[in-house]
Amino acid sequence: MNLMLKSVISASIGNVLEWYDYTLYAYFATVITVLFFPFGDQYTAALLTFATFSVGLIARPIGGLIFGYIGDRYSRKQSLLISVLLMSIPTLCIGLLPTYKDIGIFAPILLIICRIVQGIALGGEFGSSCVYLYESVPLVRRGFFGTLALTSVGIGLMLSSCTILLIEHFFSSEQIFLFAWRIPFLLSATGALLSLCMRRMLIESKDFERKKLDNDLVKNPFFELMTNYKKKIFFLFSVFLTTQISFFIVFIYGKNMMINHLGFENLTASKFNLLIVSSYTLSTLFAGYLSDIFNKKIMILIGIVGIFISSVPFVFALQNGDHKLIFIVSVLLGIFIGISEGVLNPLVAESFPVKIRTTAVSFCWNFSSVIFGGSAPLIVMSLIRFTGNIYYVSIYLMAACFVSFISISRNYFRNF
Repeated sequence: MNLMLKSVISASIGNVLEWYDYTLYAYFATVITVLFFPFGDQYTAALLTFATFSVGLIARPIGGLIFGYIGDRYSRKQSLLISVLLMSIPTLCIGLLPTYKDIGIFAPILLIICRIVQGIALGGEFGSSCVYLYESVPLVRRGFFGTLALTSVGIGLMLSSCTILLIEHFFSSEQIFLFAWRIPFLLSATGALLSLCMRRMLIESKDFERKKLDNDLVKNPFFELMTNYKKKIFFLFSVFLTTQISFFIVFIYGKNMMINHLGFENLTASKFNLLIVSSYTLSTLFAGYLSDIFNKKIMILIGIVGIFISSVPFVFALQNGDHKLIFIVSVLLGIFIGISEGVLNPLVAESFPVKIRTTAVSFCWNFSSVIFGGSAPLIVMSLIRFTGNIYYVSIYLMAACFVSFISISRNYFRNF
């Protein structure tokens, strides 16, 4: 039991630090836009900044396939060790990068390279940690512990939000643009060393060990996945449509939207960002606990309906600037996203056999992130830009919820 808990904590802490590293870029998007993309109008510069963010996302499936293969063919533990080491290097480099003012066009080029390496590392990390956490505990608790992968994402987002909130509190805007924006990236190096030391103590997943002893592994997990599980992938992608779009719009692009389109101050936007991330994180734990008791698909449906209902009030509250209303709606939206995403992870993991599970989970999370999540900020920015109506954010979210609701309802009642 002690070894199991140590392994769960080690895997979760690594995931926390990797998402802390990865989301710093999005939270500092307004600063990075000025320092690395100082050309064109504000819209063009912001578009280039989030396009660079999307480049990192595009690299995630590559990392998912590489580390998924390592996890399914050789070792879940080795996959997790390599990914956390790979993530720390480009994050540290971003903190040390010269800006456009110093080296011109080479600054954004180097930034893009760092984002690509980050994306590869995160693509390998997240799928591997999802599977490891799911397989490291008894069957009756796999819903809760499988959800910890999403809880650790939320904690990583909270950690980066808190760090940025402190930076914005203690440093002036001029100091942030001058040097203080680098501090959170440089701090990540300490966390990486801690995570690497802890992951050396990981024990291999029992499920994987049994398959390896029985010589029941496949040479090409991805080929096996694409050959025999296409219908299952299609269904899961229809559910990911809502979870990925809502996650990226609210958590990744939300702060930028509040500052650039709704006139909020940086510090205020950071506080609300921390609030919604906190509600998301706590709800994943609650949803994970319930997923071991109730049907996972029903719980995801509840989350999707909640996101649908909350979409218009969320944008209305932000546009009207009523802080009390923003507080209430933000908490509700964070809870509903947490319920749908938290339960989704154990559902995806249990949908595939052990011999291809790391590849399958990595594929589903990473490719849906690129297709649905990575494009969401760019689509929303374009909709706001060309229509002048911020309520298109709500329409976009609600359309995604409708598709996911129909798909999961049909799947649930067909198998009932």
